[in-house]
Amino acid sequence: MKNFLFAAPAYLLTTLGAFAIPQNFGGNFFGATFQPRDIDEDFTEQLLTEEIWRGEELPQAWRSIPSLDGNEVKLLAVKPIILGQRPAAVFANTQKGRLQSIAALYLDAGHFFGYQSSREKGDIKTLQRDFKKRYTHLEEELAERLGKRTDDGPDDAVIGRTALLRSTYQDYRVGKLTLRFSAIENHSISLIIIRTEDISGDYLDGDIAMLDKRQRRKQLLANVREDASGDVIIGGIPMFRQGLRPYCAVSTLGMATHYLGLRMSTDALAAGARFRNTGSAKGSKLLDLYRAAAEEAAASVQRSGSFDFNRAKKYLEKGFPVVVWRRYSSERNLFHSAAANGKALPEANTADRATWPTAKTDPGHASVVTGFNEKTGEVIFMESWGEHTRGKRMHIEELEATSYAAFYFKV
Repeated sequence: MKNFLFAAPAYLLTTLGAFAIPQNFGGNFFGATFQPRDIDEDFTEQLLTEEIWRGEELPQAWRSIPSLDGNEVKLLAVKPIILGQRPAAVFANTQKGRLQSIAALYLDAGHFFGYQSSREKGDIKTLQRDFKKRYTHLEEELAERLGKRTDDGPDDAVIGRTALLRSTYQDYRVGKLTLRFSAIENHSISLIIIRTEDISGDYLDGDIAMLDKRQRRKQLLANVREDASGDVIIGGIPMFRQGLRPYCAVSTLGMATHYLGLRMSTDALAAGARFRNTGSAKGSKLLDLYRAAAEEAAASVQRSGSFDFNRAKKYLEKGFPVVVWRRYSSERNLFHSAAANGKALPEANTADRATWPTAKTDPGHASVVTGFNEKTGEVIFMESWGEHTRGKRMHIEELEATSYAAFYFKV
């Protein structure tokens, strides 16, 4: 899948499971426009103190960054020392004024390798060696520090229903807090601090897990609206920014399944896809990932070799989004973006069709179809590049002609 750079990169945090843990980590951290600076101060004790978990102010300066509805996510404006090592970024998640978690990302493959469409093979090999060396060092050092610092642990925490997305984490207890350590080989090193009482063992949102299928379908149907222009649109689908990584298929999957109740981030899903750290999605288990993510969401997904509007319409009218893999061109994207702002699409005549990217050599990309307008013959969709990509439009027949896979989700 092709990656497009529309936002200044911040760092990414792997989601560590449990719906009580902020699952938008990794989904939305590419709206930050600043780079935290290094400091030599040790923040370990400051982040574990009872005062901040009772509601007092966090130490140092934090800056709010784009996050999912209902959450406030802040990025620490500095990079201190935590447990003897300097993380790439530190995040705090608050829900309804209550501090939910503090998380430190020490290493992330998605950011480390980025999108490397033209990187020489030798360069990739060097990066892979550097990553492995850094990973081994951090895993050993942090595990040793955690063992010395904490009251109890490690206890293994296993989360996930499917073999592909099931993960084991090491939990260490410090008073009423749990320090959850994640070392995912070839992927990431991270630590999340959370109240022990908030830990749960499922990726599916607890409130949604309590509903039966009929109730869930009714809830999703309520998100569909039709306006006077003929637009039929699903509301409530979140934005996961892929940033500088080859994660468009993963981010769009995350957007669709989060809407269905799955609380896994782009990063957690990417770990399940077994990316090979080459700077591209080639060789990853994306099809297996889509099936596993649907199962984790207590939903199902069906795949076809192209987008079929008549089929998609039935899903969209019931509140089920459709993820489409398609051929992309920057020229066509200008029309689709302009249409989101009210400008009419060019007439789909012979000359216009000749500009549609239909060749296998055209770059691949993934989008989430969120609606349609039969009067104008358009589909409405969004990308994993930021809020400005909501409401984009293209001719129905253009998406049918340029798509090479479509994923239909339902409960």
